[in-house]
Amino acid sequence: MTNTDKTILVIGGTGMLGKPVAQQLKADGFKVCLLARNPEKAKSMLGDGYEIVKGDFEDAGTLKAALAGVDGIHISLKGGPREKDFDRVDHHGTRIIAEAARSAGVGRVTLISAYAVSEEKADTPESRSKLKGEAALKSSGVPYTIFRCSWFMETLPLFVQGKNISLIGNQIHPLHWIAAEDYARMVSKSYQTDETLNKELYIFGPEAHTMGEAMKIYTEIAAPDVKVSPISTGMLLALGMLSFNTEWKSMSTLMGHYERHGEDGSSEEADRLLEKPQITLREWSRKNQRNIQ
Repeated sequence: MTNTDKTILVIGGTGMLGKPVAQQLKADGFKVCLLARNPEKAKSMLGDGYEIVKGDFEDAGTLKAALAGVDGIHISLKGGPREKDFDRVDHHGTRIIAEAARSAGVGRVTLISAYAVSEEKADTPESRSKLKGEAALKSSGVPYTIFRCSWFMETLPLFVQGKNISLIGNQIHPLHWIAAEDYARMVSKSYQTDETLNKELYIFGPEAHTMGEAMKIYTEIAAPDVKVSPISTGMLLALGMLSFNTEWKSMSTLMGHYERHGEDGSSEEADRLLEKPQITLREWSRKNQRNIQ
């Protein structure tokens, strides 16, 4: 069966990391279907050439309709910021989709996860929910591939507020930053080989930088008017509580998690099966320079 004979459903295909996967699958000849609450928005973001089913993973009827004739499903969902939302999306969302995939006879499901997901590191609502989601997928009986990714370069601009980029917490661990473009290529390639089935693959970029180092590289190249501004996780939590800002409180918890946990997996198998990522942070930053007035 060639790529053009396969249909891949992308759930979360309008998100920061789901969109490039959908685009890469299409570029590689797959038929790509999206499940989207707002089809018009999805079409405006991705253009023509995609089948778009209106619906939501929590709506059994629309999920069943989207699964008709599908050979694979890529799950790119993100819950939060409240604990119940992480559980609803990262845990139960994955379970619901995996069970529906099994019933529909789907050939494989791929899932984005994170490098610090394990029994030993499940110390936040997000990490616990991701771990439960992984377990639900693995126990569903559907062939799977789980991508345990390091930090994405695309997240760096999200830390920018005005003329500052917030370095939250004591981030001492070297991280292999990855570009979404490389990741999307690897996801698409996983659908072209059975060697990736029933595996958890660590996806690491070509170079390691601490978060502070990465922010310095990014700002020097892409946003020279922005300076790195450290803030402790405790201070961010206090500000979040005082202002009733749920996002700040959730971010404090998230960054506290990464203060404690560095990379301890190996990307060797993923690099062998899916070709090692090539885009460096400096290359990515040059391509994503901000418009400076």
